[in-house]
Amino acid sequence: MGLKLENIRQITLSPELMRSKGMRAAIYAVLFLMLFFLFLGDVTPPRYTYKVGDIAQEDIKAPTDAINTAETEKKRQEAINKVPKSYYLDPTVEEKALANTAKLFETAEKLAPDASLTREQKIREMQKIPIPVKEDILGKLLTVSPNEMARIKNETNRYISSFLRKEFYEESLAAAPTVLDSQLVDLEKDTRLIVRDLVLSSLRPNMVYDVKQTEEQREKAKRETPEVRILKGDLIIRNGELITAEKLGLLRDLKLLAEQPNYKIYFGLAFFLAFSLAIIEAYSLIAKTKLSRNNNLLLLLSLVVILTAFVMKIVSLSAPLNVQAIGYLAPLAMGTMLLTILFDAYLAIVGAVIFTLFAALSFDFRFEYLFVGMISSLTGVFAVARVKHRLVIMRAAFLIAGVNMLAITTVQSLLSSANFTWQGLLQALLFGLVNGLLSGILTIGLLPFLESLFGILTPISLLELSNPNHPLLKKLLMEAPGTYHHSLIVGNLAETAAEMVGGDPLLCRVGGYFHDVGKSKRPMFFIENQNGRENPHDKVAPSLSHLIITSHVRDGVEMLEQHRLPKPIRSICEQHHGTTVLWYFYNKALEMDKNNNLNADDFRYPGPKPQTKEAAIIMLCDSVEAAVRSMSRPTPNRIEAVIRKIIKDRLNDGQLDECDLTLKDLDKIADALMITLNGIYHARIEYPDPLEKK
Repeated sequence: MGLKLENIRQITLSPELMRSKGMRAAIYAVLFLMLFFLFLGDVTPPRYTYKVGDIAQEDIKAPTDAINTAETEKKRQEAINKVPKSYYLDPTVEEKALANTAKLFETAEKLAPDASLTREQKIREMQKIPIPVKEDILGKLLTVSPNEMARIKNETNRYISSFLRKEFYEESLAAAPTVLDSQLVDLEKDTRLIVRDLVLSSLRPNMVYDVKQTEEQREKAKRETPEVRILKGDLIIRNGELITAEKLGLLRDLKLLAEQPNYKIYFGLAFFLAFSLAIIEAYSLIAKTKLSRNNNLLLLLSLVVILTAFVMKIVSLSAPLNVQAIGYLAPLAMGTMLLTILFDAYLAIVGAVIFTLFAALSFDFRFEYLFVGMISSLTGVFAVARVKHRLVIMRAAFLIAGVNMLAITTVQSLLSSANFTWQGLLQALLFGLVNGLLSGILTIGLLPFLESLFGILTPISLLELSNPNHPLLKKLLMEAPGTYHHSLIVGNLAETAAEMVGGDPLLCRVGGYFHDVGKSKRPMFFIENQNGRENPHDKVAPSLSHLIITSHVRDGVEMLEQHRLPKPIRSICEQHHGTTVLWYFYNKALEMDKNNNLNADDFRYPGPKPQTKEAAIIMLCDSVEAAVRSMSRPTPNRIEAVIRKIIKDRLNDGQLDECDLTLKDLDKIADALMITLNGIYHARIEYPDPLEKK
């Protein structure tokens, strides 16, 4: 790891903080505030303190499009005043009128023959019906014959319907008596008077003022009235010009007065950033990545986001210098390449969207910068998606530069206008070229720093660790060759198994290479390095043998720490035996102990148990490889039996309780190990000795 910064102290949160929701919220809050103040200057225009009667000290141009409030309101009010009121026909008015008259006639027919009631009592009963009929008309109605009553009823209903089945306004009430009198000339006087009073008392306007529709029509007229707009770049006030109320109103419309803080911009920026960060959190939760449950990784992601935004900010500070096409210089691909290498390509694609949104803030939402920024970011993702060494990053930088130039040429062709110049295009292409190279240089420079600061194992660092020339691996090869060969096989077995259960295959392979480096301290105490020599354990007590054997874990961790190997590798070394029992030495001690005072727990490894899939896979592969290698006749059936027995023993002993392997995963691991070991220990043809054959 030659590019590691040896003097950097690693940032590692405690297990409680690593999973704390409060800590997660705090990281997002700090990231939000840093981005807010970083981009605030890009979205807020300058402020002025002018009053009516002042003289302008400079030319003031509109920084954005805005609405001329005074002129727009004037035109809208004129349009509203031209909209007539709207009415709608209410059919229930006729129904209620007919229902009330029907009830009145029914009551009159019922009360007329009742001799127990006086005339006044009958009238009071009829007045309870909501029709304001005169008392004398009600009295007459009580005295008419049944035939006359039926006739009055029919005539009343007919005339009520003739009025209320068509539009009948409030103004129509005044004309109703004249119209009705002209139609009642054929009726007798008393009948005419009763019908006339009943009809006029029942009439109500059925054309109801439709407030909602009227307001909608007025709103429609208001909406359709074109706004009087102030366009971006319009000269609002000239230097030396008198500030009038109209000019001051234009400044107010543009939110350029110091007395009116533009909370809209503040809230807009806040929601914009909150939405951007919500995309990251939503992805981590939906995809169920390590990022969703590891605040240390969230801290790393936040640092990458801040670094990318800071570089964009530096580029955007050149915008007031009127440098043409300056937005093409923002190296967004730096952020996406870092995310791809440190996390994965899917998160980097999410990052490409976020960084493009940030570029929109920095460069006035100009389409050409957004287009080229998105293309550049995605190119960075795909260019380093399968990175295996750092030289790939520089190749990616040249690829990004080329794609940038192609994208710039494309977008400049789409946006070509009268002010197009070849000089401007060449300058934009130069910025695109520098953008790509700068992205690669910054990525190469920042990557080792971030790897060391957070102890991140990237594919690059893992591949560098797997180099056989690593000092620890060379030491293991020279001093414990049997262990070295065992470690190579364990690494290959673990890589295959990890692919089957969604673990990290490269981490498993490298972890397998380094898991037993502690044995190089006392190689002859491990049977794979004895090569038929005398076993030193035959001369020492079982308890001492237990201490010697188990010490290789502690020795390995110390050696890995001395060589500054990342924590995931050290954890695999520390956990690959868990708290398993050294049954050989326990049984040996049991034979020597006549008092039977031994406890199997005294012969366990110190642990801890495997905490991750990768550590558990190394544990299983380590045990399986050693067991199969010791078999005299490793047939497929016997290999499978050994594999499943070891997995079952580790499961029953509780060694897999603290990692997230499922029973289904264990079955897949068994199948993967069986296929790989059968390939290693397959049956071979015994070639005859030529001399014996002769």
